[in-house]
Amino acid sequence: MAQSTRYRRNVLSSALLLAMLPSLSVAAQEAASSESTKELDTVTVTGSRIKRAQVEGPAPVNVITADQIKKEGFVTVYDVLTTLTEATGTVEADSQWGSHTPNASGLNLRGMGPNRTLLLVNGRRVADYPLPYNGETNFSNYSNIPAAAVERVEVLTGGASAIYGSDAIAGVVNIILKTNYDGDEVRLRGGSSTEGGRDSWDLSWAGGKTGQQWSVTYALQYNKRDPLFGRDRPEMDDNSDAPRSSWNMEQRKVGFRPNTGLALIDAGSGTRLAPPTGTCEKFGGEYYTADRLVYNYGTDTITNTGQLCGMSADYANWLLTSGSENLSGNLYATWDFGNGMQAWSNLAVFHSEALWGTAPPSVYLVDDANGYFIDQPSGRALIGSRQLTPNEVGGIDTLRNTNRELSWDWSAGLRGSFAERFDWNASIGRSYYRVEERQNVVDEQKSYDYFLGPRLGTTPDGEAIYDLNEERWWNPITPGVYHQIGTVAVNNAASWVNQASFDVSGDLFEGWAGPIGFAAVVEAAQQGYRLNPDARAGIDFDLQNVDRGGGERTRYSAGVEFKVPLLTSLTATAAARYDRYGSYKAYNNEAGLDIGSQKETTWNMGLEWRPLDNLLVRGSYATSFHAPDMHYLLGQPSSAAVTTTDRFTCIDSGAYLTNNCGVGNPDVWYTFDINRRGTPYLKPETGESWTVGFVWDPLQNLSFSADYWMIKLEDMIVDVGADEILAAEAGCRTGMNMDGTPWSNPAGAEYCQGIYDRVTRVDGRLVSIERGPFNLAQRTVKGVDVTGRYRLDTDNWGNFQFGFNYTNQLSTKEQRYENDPNPERRDRDLRSKLRASVAWQRGDWNANIYADRVGSVPGVRYHWGTDRLTNPGGCLPFADGYVPSDNPSLNCHEPATLPNGQPNPNPNAGQSTKRYYGRVGPFITWNFNVGYRISEHAKLNFYVNNAFNAASWNHKDPYKLDYDFAPTRLLSAVGREVAMEYVFTF
Repeated sequence: MAQSTRYRRNVLSSALLLAMLPSLSVAAQEAASSESTKELDTVTVTGSRIKRAQVEGPAPVNVITADQIKKEGFVTVYDVLTTLTEATGTVEADSQWGSHTPNASGLNLRGMGPNRTLLLVNGRRVADYPLPYNGETNFSNYSNIPAAAVERVEVLTGGASAIYGSDAIAGVVNIILKTNYDGDEVRLRGGSSTEGGRDSWDLSWAGGKTGQQWSVTYALQYNKRDPLFGRDRPEMDDNSDAPRSSWNMEQRKVGFRPNTGLALIDAGSGTRLAPPTGTCEKFGGEYYTADRLVYNYGTDTITNTGQLCGMSADYANWLLTSGSENLSGNLYATWDFGNGMQAWSNLAVFHSEALWGTAPPSVYLVDDANGYFIDQPSGRALIGSRQLTPNEVGGIDTLRNTNRELSWDWSAGLRGSFAERFDWNASIGRSYYRVEERQNVVDEQKSYDYFLGPRLGTTPDGEAIYDLNEERWWNPITPGVYHQIGTVAVNNAASWVNQASFDVSGDLFEGWAGPIGFAAVVEAAQQGYRLNPDARAGIDFDLQNVDRGGGERTRYSAGVEFKVPLLTSLTATAAARYDRYGSYKAYNNEAGLDIGSQKETTWNMGLEWRPLDNLLVRGSYATSFHAPDMHYLLGQPSSAAVTTTDRFTCIDSGAYLTNNCGVGNPDVWYTFDINRRGTPYLKPETGESWTVGFVWDPLQNLSFSADYWMIKLEDMIVDVGADEILAAEAGCRTGMNMDGTPWSNPAGAEYCQGIYDRVTRVDGRLVSIERGPFNLAQRTVKGVDVTGRYRLDTDNWGNFQFGFNYTNQLSTKEQRYENDPNPERRDRDLRSKLRASVAWQRGDWNANIYADRVGSVPGVRYHWGTDRLTNPGGCLPFADGYVPSDNPSLNCHEPATLPNGQPNPNPNAGQSTKRYYGRVGPFITWNFNVGYRISEHAKLNFYVNNAFNAASWNHKDPYKLDYDFAPTRLLSAVGREVAMEYVFTF
């Protein structure tokens, strides 16, 4: 039951409220005609459970309406959320090698991480995405929310745990769905990229019916976007597409080594055995005959290590931008009992099938741990390698992988009022999310059976002996053969949350300056997840990522909130909440893991001062917390094989003295396992945040706001990664870095013991390392948000609406270990974002111009030195491509002598380069659209998104050598897109 209140607001503030509440359009027109006192219904705004008439409160809330999403040219909720200026943190790109979540879309507010922003739908939590982000954390997926069902999106940035509990460290995104809707609207939209590929279709139907005691609101949406792969963008499909300034010494001398399409390698000499004449040409243009040239920089000599069939386009089948086919629906219904009580229920369902891929299915003939087999006829130790082509497997789609996803969210409840001033709401619900990840792979044993035949014996040294069928090896296979040796690996994952809540709000009594507002809530929830990777992974075939873990936990919460008018112009708010996580159950844990519980009490306070009718001065302070993600706690050992340098052996053997710690030295460059395991006894992360700012309406249709904010996070959970463990083990044991410079211990003897415990060696050789999460770091960010809105109505030129949002992250500091220095890190990431739009309406015509500017980011060469903290700026290469060490003691200088005192044979010995402080960007994207109303019920819209073709292929990082050569976490490869839309209402 809505309350009412009397208050004075000018035209623009009332219009903002009515943009959120279309049902109050009559009141809006009345408010716009006069500045006199008006009566408006109160509503709940994100950040408080107490209903209010004012949109603006003590903490800033950014509101994006469904109409704004359409006008600015966006199709999905996630598309528009990525343009939020508060989203200064980046997330994994679709093209990211090793991405664990290729069909999910996270949001990173304030750069605090995608797991530290709380997603709500109609004020309720939803299930996490089942697969862990980066293999580490749980997070929310924003791409499974049907835009057709959305009424508005409210974004609160800053700590909100005192209202909503865990996860609301950086903010809250509350998706408000359509309710009590009357009428029907069908939208059909089709488009494509002007650069080719990326066709898209969108069909939606939103509507509702109301009766005397009931209402039904429904929305259906079908959305299809084609994926974009390297073959769709010739500027991104090959190693040689990397900017020449990024090429190393060998690449500048002889070009890039061809990526292996088909090769047979003599393991003893390292040479490639030349394919029979005409072999490479049999594979439909996918391969070419190539010489594999190796350049020795020390001796300035070029060696031909033999011929192979190289890939014509190294990354033709690698993903640039994911695509998916989605079907979603939402149904909301109410029933009024006639006594002030109303029942309601909501059901949302989402189904998605997405194509993605990086390296396609391949065959490797190696057989044993030494990495080769003995060919009986020739007596040679051989290695076979081939990437399968589309013609061999029966089509390009068989080279790719598929995610099949299903999520649903059901909730129901009763609401009503009592004592003529209190509203209450009781609800229950279940949210469930399932992912089936299907990867096309080659069964190792079946490929051996086909190409090698039966094992013929074993050498005295233990090497397997086969008789390679060269006729089969050097010729294309058929799709029928591929179906014999290929298989589909299936990883399953699921997550869920069952929850119940009861809340009450209203006015306790009349205070000295107005009514005392009150709200209280109690909640109970049971949360769980389960990861079931294919049982054959690591046995019959290798998979890119294998994540294991699962479990359940319960949560009990209670909170209270007050709103107290201190003066007619001054209002205070305060809230407190208690959360308890416990009753953990870890799956696949025979020992019966006893984690205990995590308990946190959080609180907040806010002030609103209105010295003038058109000026609000506000401030807020909040404590917050993030309960450890379940995968941080319950992740089971998940392994991946890597090939890299054993840094301790590099130093201990003296190989570093001659710069011989790379690919050519098998004693220090070899393959071992990296395991990742959860840490059961993690503490919650705790934070605090505050804001101070104002909202000013200097003219009737003009409004500005500015807020200064700070967020601090302590006991921050971070994964100690593989590189850090390798470097730290070498430093702890030898006191040195690989370049011979002294190593600095960041946290004392206990740190080294912890590192030793994570390293397994057998007879001195590295077998595996174990990375995992720890409460280590602290992070503090500060910045300013500025917004502006203006409406101009003219008699002859139509009506105009102007708006902009700007965020500048003024400071970013993160301290990894308590003994570390804490320098300013602002320049190490995205610093600012701006979005702006102009909307025009005249008669049957309307148009909109939208632009966003994403600030520059450091180039990949701009790294931070061997101690991770000081020494900003990498080193520029010499003219021949050689890059000297950026260690502070060397400072981009190539020494004249080696650490052993011998003359340095490097051609650049005794010379120096400069430090590199380059950045890439900024990136500016423009969207244009125009619409014409054909009749009362029909309208046509034409969209041009990214009109000036800002894309990753034309904004490459000058020193990024790795695919896909650009800061793709900020900019995609799609480029300009055009679309036509037909809208019909009835």
